[in-house]
Amino acid sequence: MASETKIDRAVAAAADQFIRYGFARTTMGDIARAAEMSRPALYLLFAGKEEAFEAAVEHLNRIRMAEIRGALAPAAGLADRLSIACDLWLVQVFDLQQRTPDARDMDDLSIPVVRRVYAELEALIAELIAAGATGPLPAAATDLARGLVFAVRGLGAATDDVSTFRSMMHLQVDLLCRAVAPRG
Repeated sequence: MASETKIDRAVAAAADQFIRYGFARTTMGDIARAAEMSRPALYLLFAGKEEAFEAAVEHLNRIRMAEIRGALAPAAGLADRLSIACDLWLVQVFDLQQRTPDARDMDDLSIPVVRRVYAELEALIAELIAAGATGPLPAAATDLARGLVFAVRGLGAATDDVSTFRSMMHLQVDLLCRAVAPRG
């Protein structure tokens, strides 16, 4: 149990440091100090900064996905469900990047762990699409999910404020819903 506590503390500290300072500027010493442990103790948990980064990204994704799943329960309809998932994941990532530019490393698709957590989001969105469709899908649910996730993610290049980003996200969700769950 004690080692779990150390690991949890180290992962949470790593997530905080990477969000604040980005991958390049964060050192294992920074993480160790934030976790209130020695560097050698941190190296017993993680072979290097890359492993600490991976654990931090996975930790943050577990939190985010649990938050999404919890928020989906009372949601009514596909549009609400997709909006919740996109808002709690994509809009919040955009907001974080606006407030803390160094956090962009946490969303860098050239990093394998980031691609993996995006795949988890795509899988959740595909589940929602498949469950909420009212007729035949115009494409595979996985392809529709990928299209929605990356269309919304790409909206960040067109705006620099969360309100506009969120409005544009809702438009993308509405367009998809019109294709998979037309209203009578």
